[in-house]
Amino acid sequence: MEVRDGFIVGVFNYCDRWCETCAFTARCRLFADVAEIEAKLDPHLKAVVDAPPLPEEAPPPPPKWMQEWIDEMNEATRDAEPHEELPRRRQPPADHQAIEARADEYHTRAYAWLHGRSWSSHDVHDPCAVICWFHMQIMIKVHRAVHALVEEIEDNRDAPRDSDGSAKVALLGIDRSHAAWLDLVERGVITRVEVEPFIADLVWLGESLERVFPKARAFVRPGLDEPDQVSRLIAQEGG
Repeated sequence: MEVRDGFIVGVFNYCDRWCETCAFTARCRLFADVAEIEAKLDPHLKAVVDAPPLPEEAPPPPPKWMQEWIDEMNEATRDAEPHEELPRRRQPPADHQAIEARADEYHTRAYAWLHGRSWSSHDVHDPCAVICWFHMQIMIKVHRAVHALVEEIEDNRDAPRDSDGSAKVALLGIDRSHAAWLDLVERGVITRVEVEPFIADLVWLGESLERVFPKARAFVRPGLDEPDQVSRLIAQEGG
């Protein structure tokens, strides 16, 4: 786990983006950036946000290699022909596209069921809130995993793959959604017959993702799957 300026590097890459329920917001650079943008839009906080940084807070200039890389990228952008066509992206195989389609179908059916119902959107113990949050996240993460795999297919490196990380987030959302639907049955909100199509979607999606991404469950997400390192970080800062 890499920590930079108090933030866990990459912690937001494989989270579920449910910031209101996350214990890592104080360690998340993305959360801090979004909070800063929102503060700039608040006229009562504008003076604080626009205050000049203290000398010790001023960021150092980029190293020479990074500045050269930035200059090269800018030059390449300027030299690009406006009519130049970008290379066509490779498409996932048909069976992987079928996973995408099933995730989209689940999202559509779950959205229709949720329509008109009310719940506490920030309550992780409310099964409707859980279903609502993850019915779209599952679809998004499945799409990212399937398309990332296409780009990685010729890469033989042993490094952790983005497709596995995205698939893991989808699988965790499937697990939580499955439990939430069963919770609704126990509460008498929905019958077992009514819930069967949703459970069938989630089971099929879970099994399909496990088959295509057999290493997904073992993927270690920065911070989120590293409790020992996080505990040491908190202990060091507390000391």
